[in-house]
Amino acid sequence: MVVEKKRWDEIEATRTSTTLEPSVKDFIADLQTRFLIAEYIRKNHHTRAVDILVQNHNLLGKFSFDDPALFKTIADVCVAHGLKHFELENSDIYPDRRDIRGEEVNVRFLAILLRIGDLLDMTYDRACPLLLNAACPLPADSLAHWTQYQRIYHRLTAYDRIELVAKCNTQDEHRFLQDWCQWLVEEINNASILMSKVSRHSSWIAPVVTIGKNNSTIKIEPSDSAMYIPSEWKFELDHDAVFQRLILDVYKNEKEFLREILQNAFDATRCKIYEDLKYEGKSLPSYPNDIDELIRNKYPINIRLESLKVLNPLSGEEYSKQLLIVEDSGIGMDSEIIKRYFLQIGRSYYSSEDFQRNYSFKPISQFGVGFLSVFAVSENVTVETYKVHSKQGEGAVRLTLSGPKNYLLTERSDRRISGTKIEILLDTEFGEDELISLVSGWCKKVEFPIYINQYGKETLIQAEDRRELINNSGTLLEDVEFATSAYPIKSDGVFGEIYVFSVIKNNIDRWDQWGWANYTYTKSHPLAELPEIPGNLTCLHGIAFAESGYPSGPFRFRIDYRGNSHRQNLSRQHMEQRGDYLDDPVLFERFVEIVEDHLKNSSVNNTPDGWYYIHSILEHAPQLVAHFIDYPLIRVYINGTAEVISLNEFESLEEFVIITDISRKYIKSRTETDEINDLAQYTNLATLLEDDFNVLSRSIKVLKDRYPYKAEKLINERYVKTYWKKGKRKIIEVIGSRSRYYSDRFIVTSYLDDKIAGFRLFDNRQGKILILNENNKLINWILRIQEFIDRDTDTIITSAFNKLLELLKTPIGLGGYEYEELKNQIEKWKDIPNLPDELIPPQIEISSSMFLKYVQ
Repeated sequence: MVVEKKRWDEIEATRTSTTLEPSVKDFIADLQTRFLIAEYIRKNHHTRAVDILVQNHNLLGKFSFDDPALFKTIADVCVAHGLKHFELENSDIYPDRRDIRGEEVNVRFLAILLRIGDLLDMTYDRACPLLLNAACPLPADSLAHWTQYQRIYHRLTAYDRIELVAKCNTQDEHRFLQDWCQWLVEEINNASILMSKVSRHSSWIAPVVTIGKNNSTIKIEPSDSAMYIPSEWKFELDHDAVFQRLILDVYKNEKEFLREILQNAFDATRCKIYEDLKYEGKSLPSYPNDIDELIRNKYPINIRLESLKVLNPLSGEEYSKQLLIVEDSGIGMDSEIIKRYFLQIGRSYYSSEDFQRNYSFKPISQFGVGFLSVFAVSENVTVETYKVHSKQGEGAVRLTLSGPKNYLLTERSDRRISGTKIEILLDTEFGEDELISLVSGWCKKVEFPIYINQYGKETLIQAEDRRELINNSGTLLEDVEFATSAYPIKSDGVFGEIYVFSVIKNNIDRWDQWGWANYTYTKSHPLAELPEIPGNLTCLHGIAFAESGYPSGPFRFRIDYRGNSHRQNLSRQHMEQRGDYLDDPVLFERFVEIVEDHLKNSSVNNTPDGWYYIHSILEHAPQLVAHFIDYPLIRVYINGTAEVISLNEFESLEEFVIITDISRKYIKSRTETDEINDLAQYTNLATLLEDDFNVLSRSIKVLKDRYPYKAEKLINERYVKTYWKKGKRKIIEVIGSRSRYYSDRFIVTSYLDDKIAGFRLFDNRQGKILILNENNKLINWILRIQEFIDRDTDTIITSAFNKLLELLKTPIGLGGYEYEELKNQIEKWKDIPNLPDELIPPQIEISSSMFLKYVQ
């Protein structure tokens, strides 16, 4: 929508242009508006179809017979023709069996047929001349979309075969029609895959349709009068340069070749488990880590590191090199897979049609280049593999590779166990503990056991156990304990835990003591220390790509993504840590559930200070504010009586009051005094005390869309009462300010004492607000300058005005400090050449008393 908004703004700018004739600018704006609407309709027509069904249900004769299941099915099928093909795998929306009015319906099949039928709608009447004239003028790229169908002179649409022959006049027609037909070919191939996974109509055979090959069923050619020449020119690759990039430049650490090999091993093992479960007639879960642990433990990954004596062919001397062996119990490879995928750079079996047809889980291997990384550390690699259910029935194969561009040697192998073993004679060796450290660091949530045998010493690496990350410990203080709790997540391909650090004081579990525990307690005694707390972790299919051990706050997320919600790039170590876990709707919903359950059962929340406790949690999870807008979050006083209201209730207030203690240079800790409470007795408006204002989470902006229209001083000039109401603030902004200490904008309001020019109202985490009193002569003059600049772009006066505002910030913010510099600057304004009379400074005495001072 950002692009559309920008284009709409450009259209509006054209309409209001002063450089074009009215008739010209209206024509251009109307034309562009039509293009924009056409583009919007094209993008959203599948979802708009549902809106039409809903809005015109009665006019259309209640086509669904008031049957909600039938109506939902029709609507979902309409939407389906605008979705990605994999979205049809959602069995809740597109099941292969649903009872509708006494009939069993395959909803997914209906959606697939509609998608194919939509693409087959290529008859000449789709480009009807009458409709074409009515729609003109068309965008340039739309004309060929209309005319391409008029170039078709042979077509056949049958259950077993689709044929089409077209002769095009222009290269745009050729390109658009070829792209459309290519889309049709891909759609039918995908449909075949989707239907092979359902229980009903799985025997459906898609019609044959091909393009771009010899004897293809679709042929698109230039017409006899065409002036263009069709070509198959393509970019060619420099193989040496590409291999260099993929082998040496993609990864930060050359040892990461091992991770690439491991992830191939994991996917191959997952395939094997699914094959075995299917053979045994057992149910197939959507995610491999849902398979019973006892079954998964039968498919280990074995890694061996040993020393091998190698003969130097020139000197005849022997020397030692490390031999790394990685072996899995996966599906293995046969000659067909080796030729079609293993040896094809950029083509992965795990993103192929063959894989999608046979397996429903999402693999981690995608790009088909990971194995190349092994050549960064070795020029002697052996691959031994056996695919038990190979169609070729050729048995095990052993490959010897000496580099990515060299011929490989093949021989038969006596391996009789399904899977693949890779032996790598290393040129770059692993350090003493490096192998175990790398594998354990990557495989945080991998569902298979990994055995590492390093020079005869075996180590088992398994997925982390949340029970080992939970930590309860005592402290040096009586009746105070630390606790880390784990809350599991398992939804929509997202697995893992949310960990919460809490402090238990007098048997009360509190989630708001992270700061106290981390800073105050740890400094209280030489032996005082925090327990070990797990850091944030993000995994893809069990393999970690981002881990943070030192985040602040009480909440941690250790997550494993197994679905489509989180995708990797070519080199996963270049992926940045997720900006915020709570941006993920699955994690957000689970976190809300956890927090709500805690608040419901927390004795802290059930006290008068419960609203304050909620804010201490929101401070670390600001996304929750939108969910908690109906919770009691803001304490106000009405006629002296305290009441905690929701954010929604506060937003509905037309007017409210804030009482501020301007005597303090720094915000004191949250306290209440009889003096300030007495101030709240004298108004029936909702009154917010500054201490309570400071409690509010940074994400709650109670002053948004409000402005202070009046301010008055109370009790020994120590307190200021400001009246706020809805409306647009009158703001003076410092252009290009370099200040690090005060706000770069002033808010103009009315202060009863016209001798006071301004004061600092707030200086806290909610923001810094500098108040200017519009009743003061100096400020009145400043407002006149602002009005002048708004209507007259005088660069000299604008520059001088910004310097003036910079000097004004210090006395406003610090109670008159450095007012002399401001005074001198105002005096020099009289020397500005050609200064308009309205901008001549007023005859007033500038002194520190013009600014409210802090009372010490």
